[in-house]
Amino acid sequence: MIVDTIEMAHIVKAGDKHAIPWRVNMDLTGCTVRLIARRRGGYDPVLLMSEITDHVNGVVSHTLSGLLDVATYRVELEVTRNGEVFTFPNDGYSTLIVKRDLD
Repeated sequence: MIVDTIEMAHIVKAGDKHAIPWRVNMDLTGCTVRLIARRRGGYDPVLLMSEITDHVNGVVSHTLSGLLDVATYRVELEVTRNGEVFTFPNDGYSTLIVKRDLD
């Protein structure tokens, strides 16, 4: 059984360029993933480039490019395994908040 778990929020500053991890309670061996974000109140989803960095522990990383607009984003992680698609979380959304930098 797969328990629906994903880290619920990341807060970063505009211009940040570093990896942020997302973790699900699922072994990702043999899986593919898509990390999808949508600006809260927006309509167009954004595919965040991501890679599985720890298959066994279910860790997926997205490296910030410094180009995301200041906003609050709803985030979902879609995992595909043997043709089945699992969406994390399946109740609500995770959140990525990009705040203004001081300079």
